[in-house]
Amino acid sequence: MVGLNYLVTILELVAAILGFIYVYFIATERSIGWLFGILSAFFYAIFFYLMSTVGLFSQQVAYIILGFYGLISWSANKEPLPIRSIGFSVWKWILLAVLLGLIFATVIKLAAASKNNSVIVPNSREILDAQFFIFSLLATWLTTRKILENWHIWIVVNIVGVIWFSTEHWWSTALLYFGYLLLAINGLRKWKKQLAE
Repeated sequence: MVGLNYLVTILELVAAILGFIYVYFIATERSIGWLFGILSAFFYAIFFYLMSTVGLFSQQVAYIILGFYGLISWSANKEPLPIRSIGFSVWKWILLAVLLGLIFATVIKLAAASKNNSVIVPNSREILDAQFFIFSLLATWLTTRKILENWHIWIVVNIVGVIWFSTEHWWSTALLYFGYLLLAINGLRKWKKQLAE
């Protein structure tokens, strides 16, 4: 069992380091960041699979797909994508994300309940897992389109991530999400300044 614990710790650490590099490059608008994001998501997919968190595992698979989309959309244009704001219309996306997160948690719970005849109402960890998945996808998609409000969503997701991953004792990931939080605050500041120019 010690070997598996060691492997899990190494997977988490490698994924966290690659993830930090990813966000640094994205915040500075460098498309190479997407490659680091894809690699980070790959290692985190293995980690979260071993940790039996369906939402976080699914999130990493989606990150890999969105990472390729981001790389293509940021690299395809000779002229970089402009930063833009969607203002208060981001709330319709947020409300849709809440609804999708609840549906996702319920579907996952129903699938598990059918196998072992357990309770079909998702518990708080399963709802958190699903909501974290959906909101992270929304923020990533907004990032691929260079929409300023992605940083607002990332700030909230990162605060939740620091707290959640600390309670799970996933220290490298909690530290990564704290770094993400600082980078998201800085990214918001930089993108706002560029948008105002």
